[in-house]
Amino acid sequence: MADPLAIASGVAGLLSLGIQVSQTLVRFYTTYKDQDTDLARVTRSLGNLQSIFRALDAAVEERRSQADTQGLLQEVEKAVQQCKEIIIELQGECEKFHKYSAAGLRDHVKVAGRRVAYPFRKSTLQKLEEDINDIRENLSFALDVLQLRSQSQIQDGLSKVKSLVERTNASHISLMIRRWLMAPDPSLNHNATCAKCHPSTGLWFVNGHQFRTWLEERNSFLWLNGFAGCGKSVLCSTAIQHTFHEMRHRHGVGIAFFYFSFNEDAKQDDSGMLRALLLQLSAQLQDGERDLEQLYAMYKSGSPSVDVLLDSLRRFLERFSGTYILLDALDESPRDCKREGVLRAIHIIRRWSIPGVHLMVTSRNEIDIRQSLKPSLDQDISLRNSEIDRDIANFVFYQLRNDAKLHKWKMRHDEIQAKLTMGAQGVYVECQFNALRRARNRNQLDECLRTLPRDLDGTYERILCTIADEYVEDVRRILTLLCFSARPLTVNELIDAHAVDLNEPSRLDRDGRSYEQDDLVDICLGLIETAATEDYNRQSTVTIRIAHFSVQEYLQSDRILQQKSSIFAIRSAPANTEIAQICLVYLLEPALSEGLLDEAKLAEFPFAHFAAVHWFNHYANSEEGKTAIEKLVSKLFKDDTKAFVTWVRLHDIDRSWNMNVGYYRSLTDMALPLYYAALLGLESVLASVLPIDNSDLHSSEMAASWSGHKNVVQLLLDYGAEVNVQVGRCGNPLQAASLRGHENVVQMLLGQGAEVNAYGGRFGNALQAAANGGHEKVVQMLLDQGADVNAQGGRLGNALQAAANGGYEKVVQMLLDQGADVNAQGGPYCNALQVASIKGHEKVVQMLLDRGVDINFQSGGFGDALQAASIKGHEKVVQVLLDRGADANSRGGYYGNALLAALTKDHEKVVRLLVDRGAGLDDRDSTYGHTPLSLAAEKGQDVIVKLLLSTGKAGANAKDNCGRTPLSVAAQHGRDSVAKVILMDDSVDPDQKDHYGSTPLSIAVRHGHTEVVKVLLAKRIVSCDSRDCFGRSVFWWAKRGGNVNIEKMLADYSRKHGISVCDDEYVDVRSISTDYASRYCDACTLNIPKRNVYYRCGICNGGDFDICMECYELEGRCLQDGHVMIQMKDGKGLG
Repeated sequence: MADPLAIASGVAGLLSLGIQVSQTLVRFYTTYKDQDTDLARVTRSLGNLQSIFRALDAAVEERRSQADTQGLLQEVEKAVQQCKEIIIELQGECEKFHKYSAAGLRDHVKVAGRRVAYPFRKSTLQKLEEDINDIRENLSFALDVLQLRSQSQIQDGLSKVKSLVERTNASHISLMIRRWLMAPDPSLNHNATCAKCHPSTGLWFVNGHQFRTWLEERNSFLWLNGFAGCGKSVLCSTAIQHTFHEMRHRHGVGIAFFYFSFNEDAKQDDSGMLRALLLQLSAQLQDGERDLEQLYAMYKSGSPSVDVLLDSLRRFLERFSGTYILLDALDESPRDCKREGVLRAIHIIRRWSIPGVHLMVTSRNEIDIRQSLKPSLDQDISLRNSEIDRDIANFVFYQLRNDAKLHKWKMRHDEIQAKLTMGAQGVYVECQFNALRRARNRNQLDECLRTLPRDLDGTYERILCTIADEYVEDVRRILTLLCFSARPLTVNELIDAHAVDLNEPSRLDRDGRSYEQDDLVDICLGLIETAATEDYNRQSTVTIRIAHFSVQEYLQSDRILQQKSSIFAIRSAPANTEIAQICLVYLLEPALSEGLLDEAKLAEFPFAHFAAVHWFNHYANSEEGKTAIEKLVSKLFKDDTKAFVTWVRLHDIDRSWNMNVGYYRSLTDMALPLYYAALLGLESVLASVLPIDNSDLHSSEMAASWSGHKNVVQLLLDYGAEVNVQVGRCGNPLQAASLRGHENVVQMLLGQGAEVNAYGGRFGNALQAAANGGHEKVVQMLLDQGADVNAQGGRLGNALQAAANGGYEKVVQMLLDQGADVNAQGGPYCNALQVASIKGHEKVVQMLLDRGVDINFQSGGFGDALQAASIKGHEKVVQVLLDRGADANSRGGYYGNALLAALTKDHEKVVRLLVDRGAGLDDRDSTYGHTPLSLAAEKGQDVIVKLLLSTGKAGANAKDNCGRTPLSVAAQHGRDSVAKVILMDDSVDPDQKDHYGSTPLSIAVRHGHTEVVKVLLAKRIVSCDSRDCFGRSVFWWAKRGGNVNIEKMLADYSRKHGISVCDDEYVDVRSISTDYASRYCDACTLNIPKRNVYYRCGICNGGDFDICMECYELEGRCLQDGHVMIQMKDGKGLG
């Protein structure tokens, strides 16, 4: 039987020769092609032939290592072999041509005349064309064979894309965690890019030396860079898929990717990138969700900082044996405001030098990116190369053969291919195809080919200039909306936004201005595209967006102003003015406010929610264009009560965090227009809506102070508002302005007699509010006016704690210099040192220690500063505290001591620090009696277990309140690697029974932990015929659990060691629950399913002691006689 590799090698040799020969002929005749139409036609045919050779060569190369391709390659070989004679004949022609030097040929032509010179004879050219046609006929058959195969390959490719998305999809992570993390979903970009990817595109890259080195070399890096529209994203998607294909079966390998996007804010900065990478990697780790839950527990009231996200990412990366991270389109992160943070994050990741991390980045070759990445020669891949040209040529060839709209130009395909690959230099070639598809006759086609642009600006200018006059204004409106809308628009939103007529009288004119989705795309062909997006509930929506970053860049550039397409130029202020007007006209549409506001109404008016949420943002960014909008604003606030109420119901800007629609919100639950005008600083509206009632003035004064609108505050004070009024969560206007750091408002209020030490509100006083925000100038202004630096009360106890909470070192220093009491107690964190420690602010901790703070002061749920820092895993702070005399064995707080706190939260490095400093290993937590070793065993921290055992003081056989040893705990939680480590200690008794007579083996068996059972039986000294206090043997539990593998292991072990087992033991038919439950039985350790009745002791284990109904019926009780067991269900007593 023939070897597929041998077949492929033979075919490849002929194709390689064909490429070489056709390339030589193209190069030879190109010099003279402009002198004669025959020569031009032959040159085009040769160029087309070369593309066929290359396409076929790439396809064969792709398949030569694939399974079941023998029959396919044999068919291809037959077709190519039929060309062999002609290819060799052409090679002979090339050798003859070489006999003529360039000078010699010119001389020969001068003497004999061009038409009689051998290479240019008509007969020679005709024969050459015949040979080309013969080869093309045979090679086209070969390509057809491969094309049929490609259809199944495309399906296979889609399957691989789906497999990758499933691997990185974190749908099993709880919805609560995903909603909190708000990680952008890059799989949508990946799916869309893969759908555009032509088969065989990028094979040169993934089969090349640099990519193969990147895959295998430790701590590797690659930067792919090229001009806009050259296919970087497609190449990145190919690399992602290939990496997944290569690494999917390797144990402990993770893959994560991210696509930056110019039209999605969440996909532009370092935070979005890191959150997406964390979520993807968590889906590939066994305990990934637990890690995210810990992060959530620490920062559930807000978003973790970039540094916290980086620290979490580092911990994730260190748990993989290898991780592949691919970041696409870094240049689409805005340079002026977000890119610096992204580059910093990438620099930090590379600086970690984690051996198993492989990082790839794609972007345009921009100087700030190059200077930050500093790639070596081997890491720098420019996409200006012949391989990219080959990809483009293959794509062009495929489109010409398969696009029905181009079939009528079949006789000119060679010419079209040559023009697109050479004349247009492959620039954003899909745009060129759009133009070709619109050619209705030969003259239009000729004009299209003659005027092919040579760069992207030319491409976009051509697209815009060919838009029919009647569509110019519509296209300009559509592009304006898509370039500057505050978020991506859905198709239906865009349709209705475009339907707004801004000519007087402005109105929603659906009958006159609406387009269908296909019409929108058609009139903007090549400039916009649709894409499916998903929210956190996996609900899909079709959005419409600018097709490529370079389109928006061109429309907003100064270059367009110098071109014929200048009418389409878009500038920020006019664009925001126009969108604000569209939003306001839409909100003022009478039909929107008629009848009930419900989901049906929103479906009828799809742009309403966007308009309600974002009109003010666009108004604020309209700059000099505000005057054109103020008439509409005034109408919304003064003239149309129904429209105003509808706006507030759609989106209350005073509750901007809440994006839910208040369908049935009553008028009595709404503030007056005056309040919202003050909140937004709408001075032109304010005077006309001022009320007589001072109570409305005061809430509006608070709103204006909080927002920092000095003129509005002054106007309200002039109208009778009180400067020291106490109202709302911020207490008074001075505290509201201080909290937000509005210096000019604070200065004005103080000048108007505001009481600097007035008490009230969330932060107690203005100084604490200013310190909470780190507003140094405001803090100084308040101190200069006599603010009490040690005033107690408010959310954080005092100003010093508030500043320490945020890590605001300069504010902390200012307060200390003004005499702040460093040991002052109060607030949720008890003192400034504890709050600085738990937040990880190392420098603030140092400052407080330098001022003599009591380092071992015991107070509150965190016990002391050392325990507070240990809970959150802040290694540097723990190190500082230990160096300055913190007591590693200090007891107190919720966790008992610092070591138990660090173990509970899996902070390995902190554990090492504490153990090295002599932290006691025999301490137990006060609730369950867990030792440090038990906690480490429960968490599966085999490295820490080994560390603790190595000290000889860990208590390998120590029991908790229920009499369970660390080995029993490991057995209960399925920690086989921990069990192995514990059993290496000779002092360990593997058959120790707990309070209810269960051995580690019995516990592992009943939980179905096969690997732990295997580890215990390997010890050869465990008893598999022991029974618990209720007479249930190990075999009884094995049968009850129904785990055939465990039953067989026990039977084999018993037979081998001569243990007699009763096979007819009664087994209760009730099955063991494997459902997740928040509680388990403290007797048998199994889950207690929800809605099941159980019994609780309110004294043992701090009141957290439960017995399942089955154990209770067998006389199972709590740890002490005389305690009353209460019947419970779903956490509630049953009487």
